[in-house]
Order: sequence, then C-alpha cells, then structure tokens
Amino acid sequence: MSDRPRIGITVSPQRGEKYYVPYLKAVEAAGAEPVELPPGTPELPEVDGLLLPGGWDVDPAFYGEAKDEKVGPIDRDLDETELELFRQAREQDIPILGICRGQQVINVALGGSLVQHLDDHDVRGYGRSHLAHTIEVDPGSELGHAAGEHRIRVNSFHHQAIRRLAPGLHQTARGEDGTVEGVESDDGLIVAVQCHPEELTTDLPWARKLFERFVARARGRRKAQS
Repeated sequence: MSDRPRIGITVSPQRGEKYYVPYLKAVEAAGAEPVELPPGTPELPEVDGLLLPGGWDVDPAFYGEAKDEKVGPIDRDLDETELELFRQAREQDIPILGICRGQQVINVALGGSLVQHLDDHDVRGYGRSHLAHTIEVDPGSELGHAAGEHRIRVNSFHHQAIRRLAPGLHQTARGEDGTVEGVESDDGLIVAVQCHPEELTTDLPWARKLFERFVARARGRRKAQS
C-alpha cells in the first residue's frame, strides 16, 4: 500500500477549477493524494482524510435562520453534499480539516450557528497572501503545535463566522475582535481555521505544518486500517 494517504476535497464547479488549485497543491506538497468530490457525491470513496475548503456562504436554512440580505451566493447542492460527507467521515473516524467556509460547515453540521455578515473581514483586495490581522492561538491545539507560538498573523477573506459554537467543538484561536478563528473537536479528529493557510504554505512554516500534520493524521489512520 502506498504511504501517500488519499484526501477527499469537496469542490464546486460553480467556483471553477482554478479556485481549488492552492488546496490541491498544499495537500500534494504535504505528501498526500487529493481526491476531488463534486456536489452530488453520494458517499465518501476510500479516503483517509476529508478537507472542506473555502467557498460561498452556507444556506442559513441549515441552521434554522432566514437569509440576511447581505448573504452572498449559495450553492445548496454543495451544502447538502458537504454536510452528508462530513457525517459519513465522522461515522468512520476520518480526520477532517476545515478551512474558512469549511469551518462554518463543520459548526453547522454539529448544531452550531453562524454570524451571517461581518464588516471589514474580507480584504482580498490586498491579495490572497496579505496578512490582515493577528490571532491568539491555544498553544496546546493543532494550530498551536503547527505555529509554535501563541500569536500569528493570518489572511482574511470571510464575511461570515461562527456565532454559537456547536457541541463537541472547542475554540482554539481568537481574533482581536473576538471572532472564532479556529476550532477543534473534543476527540481531536476535526481541526478547522477561519483563515486560508493554503495560500500561505510557501511563505509561512505554520501554514505548511498545518497541512503536514493533517496528512500525518490521515496517514496514521491509513496504516491502522491496513
């Protein structure tokens, strides 16, 4: 059996292939094989990890709220697919990494809710590698182990965030304004961040290590299943 674990990555044709290239490259550079999972994928194929990437807003109906006028584009087929594949990954004890929207999907899937709009957090006009602000990191968390310090600077392209943290998750990083910038599951199988480390892996060691540690968890599961 190959030592390269297979990482499922949910993708949406509505965002286009170019959007997902940084995720694919980050996973490959960390030593894994990416497997694209488009909307409508009924069940997880044979993968060792699941990556839920950034993207459009989650339909507020999934956390029991009416849609705010500032909510952006919604891809309900992708929402439904990610929620179902997340459920299957949890049943199979598959390591999960959530990034931006992915963190929000995880929180909604587990019963949490979202802030539907935040001002001044989407600063992509400065470029996707622009470090917009500082976050406080729990040094004992996966993000903390990757960073090796309790304060790091991150990029920021979101206008939504976690409001009510779901049961089974705990906060691992906090923005200067109180925004939930990172979460993990109590069992350690879920790690998620609000920023976009896939855009920073060539420049910042902590971003690269975050992917490497995720792939290492997936590799460990692969070996345990063999």
